[in-house]
Amino acid sequence: MKLSNIYLIKWYGPFSTKEEIKEGEDSHLPIRFNLYAFQAKQKSKKDKYYCGMTYKQTVGNRLNNHDHHIHDFEDRTELIQIWIGTIANKKAKESDVRICEKMITSQLASEAGVGKGNLENKTNKKPPINNVYIINEWCKTNEGELKKKTHGSVPDVIPEVMAYYSETKALYGANKLKPICDL
Repeated sequence: MKLSNIYLIKWYGPFSTKEEIKEGEDSHLPIRFNLYAFQAKQKSKKDKYYCGMTYKQTVGNRLNNHDHHIHDFEDRTELIQIWIGTIANKKAKESDVRICEKMITSQLASEAGVGKGNLENKTNKKPPINNVYIINEWCKTNEGELKKKTHGSVPDVIPEVMAYYSETKALYGANKLKPICDL
C-alpha cells in the first residue's frame, strides 16, 4: 500500500474578495496555499461551487487570471465565500496538489456532493488511480477552529474525512466526525 497519498488540508476562510485572500495569504507566510474552493450565488439564487489548485502562483494571483470562473461572480461579493487550503502534513509537490483537487472535485460532482449541475469545474472530475486519504480541517481566517458550518457552505459540502479505494473505485467520507470517547 502506498502511504504517500495521505493529506491533511487546512482550510482558512471564508473570504469574500481577492483582496481579502491576498491579505490572508500574507498574514500566514511562509505557508503556501495551493487549493481554493468557493461557493457563490448566481442571479438565479442557485448556489454554484468551484474547487481549484495553483502551484506556481499564489491563490490571490491565480484568481486574478483573466479567464478564471470567479469573475462571473465578482459583482456579487456579498454572496460569495472563498476558502483557501494548504497541505499541512508535508511539503506538497504539484502532483500532491492535483490529487487533492481531483478528490474534492470528484466528490463535489457526485450526487453525494453538490452534483455536476452545480459545479463550475469542467475538468478534473475523474477519480485518482491510487488510494487517497484526506482530512479537511476548517479554520476561521484568524486561525480559530470553525465550530459551526452553515448549510450549503464549502465546509458543509466537502467532507471532513475522505477515503478513496482505487480497487473498488469507491469514495467514502464523513461530513462531520463525532467524538467516540474521552481520553
